[in-house]
Amino acid sequence: MTVTDEIGSGVHRIDIPSATEDPGAYVSALLNVAGDRDAFEELALTPVRAARFCADTPVRLLETAPEEGEWPAAGVVGHVFDVDIVYGFRWRLVITEDDPTYPGYDEELWTPLPRLPFWQMLDAWTGLRASNVALLRALPQKDWQRTGRHGEQGGETIEVMIRKVVGHDIAHLNQIYRAVRAVRLSEGLDVSALDAAYDESGLAEAESGWH
Repeated sequence: MTVTDEIGSGVHRIDIPSATEDPGAYVSALLNVAGDRDAFEELALTPVRAARFCADTPVRLLETAPEEGEWPAAGVVGHVFDVDIVYGFRWRLVITEDDPTYPGYDEELWTPLPRLPFWQMLDAWTGLRASNVALLRALPQKDWQRTGRHGEQGGETIEVMIRKVVGHDIAHLNQIYRAVRAVRLSEGLDVSALDAAYDESGLAEAESGWH
């Protein structure tokens, strides 16, 4: 990955279509980004990577939007925390019921809800993610084909749901990286350790979801 010292210039970017405007393209993009990565390894590493990308950056910068219309890093972490709540419920529903239906939700309306302070929120998400991964790891392989019905995206297996979250994680880790990098540069702070952490994560190999 090649990066420059200009905010946003030459930085690896992963774009995903709107889930609201084109649910089918959204799902396809997430599965494309997930690729053939080890799902459990990726799911377990996501909070660790997020913490590393945010390390040594003042909370006020993590709560600062990198540009108008973009989420700050703290907002992205809050969103993925919400996703673990939503998918944790959906997985448990599909495991215990036959082909249940569950609604979508408006992430824009959830985002401004009250939150814990940033690092407490990240710790809470880390624990929630660990609980969800423990649940999924314990599932017999045959249960990966149990199905549920998303109110907007249609029928899906647990396996597809898991891979959707993997792709979603990767896209939002990329977003966290870009947001932190931009606000650090705006304050004249060094980004070499951040760039190294992103390179070492292997996420720079993920392609944009758009095709």
